[in-house]
Amino acid sequence: MSRGRGSFLKFVLGMFSGLVSGLVVGLLLAPKAGKEMREDLASKSKELKEFTKERFEEFQHLSAGKAIEVACSIQSRASNISTKLDELARRETDILIQDEVQ
Repeated sequence: MSRGRGSFLKFVLGMFSGLVSGLVVGLLLAPKAGKEMREDLASKSKELKEFTKERFEEFQHLSAGKAIEVACSIQSRASNISTKLDELARRETDILIQDEVQ
């Protein structure tokens, strides 16, 4: 499971760094005047900020869902283990009582 998370995180970071690199190279090589370039940089940085914010919120939502899923799974398993331990304790008590009776 952690391998999948690590791969996903690497993918997202790679995608983000590629996006930023492409954006910077494209803007620096574009034949525009200084004022136009600054306006484009401001516009693109706002777009990038919004894109990053949206993706982070999506990631937070997915992470919260996974955390709840894992917690429920752990709780279910702990309940099953507890039930089995109670059953084993009852069996041991029954065996001890039978040994004392005989």
